[in-house]
Amino acid sequence: MKSFAVVATLLGLALASSDDYCQQLCDETPSCASYGWGSYCKGNGVCFGLLQKGDGYCFQPADSSCDDSVYTPVSCPVVPPSCEDVCNGLSSCKNSKWGSYCKSWQSPPVCFGILEKDDGSLCFQSTDSDCVGKPYPCPSL
Repeated sequence: MKSFAVVATLLGLALASSDDYCQQLCDETPSCASYGWGSYCKGNGVCFGLLQKGDGYCFQPADSSCDDSVYTPVSCPVVPPSCEDVCNGLSSCKNSKWGSYCKSWQSPPVCFGILEKDDGSLCFQSTDSDCVGKPYPCPSL
């Protein structure tokens, strides 16, 4: 039953942002939960202060037995960019009045207005007159 709880927790964490993931692990780690400042995903891809210790975690700033020379830092999950993130990478989309979002009710879900050209590049249909291609799928885990 414990393995089911771990799988359910990891699935829930995988659907969250990197910072949410680190903070949720912090909330479930007594020394971190009582620390008051929490955890977040650092620029180097690891959760601040959280280390893998056996089947659980420890929080280095509040636990002297939590040694980073002995235990492994907890890696942040790789969270794919959202349709909005993809849009922000396309000036024609970013500067438009529409932007983009995931049309999750479609099968398969696609990003509003973003198309993938035959050469693999992306364009924004609403403002690019030469934007022809197939709908760009919503990023997913």
